[in-house]
Amino acid sequence: MIKVTCFGHVRTSLGRDTVEIEADKISTTALIEKIREMGRADPNLGFTKYNTLVIVNGSAYSGASEDRILEDGDEVILLPFSHGG
Repeated sequence: MIKVTCFGHVRTSLGRDTVEIEADKISTTALIEKIREMGRADPNLGFTKYNTLVIVNGSAYSGASEDRILEDGDEVILLPFSHGG
């Protein structure tokens, strides 16, 4: 299970702060797409891998530049580049 904590408009689109994803392995790109599909908002709007910072177990990755493979037990934070205060 991969625990995902969401901030800013990612959280607003999802309608909750956290979600747990059942997956042994998943790429950061696939994770962002899965979260987008779960959201309440139009999936064509809002966050994408191009405007979201992915923090995995305390280390930051740009969703677009590094397609990291996530594994069971990882803790992920999705933080949009424009996230307010």
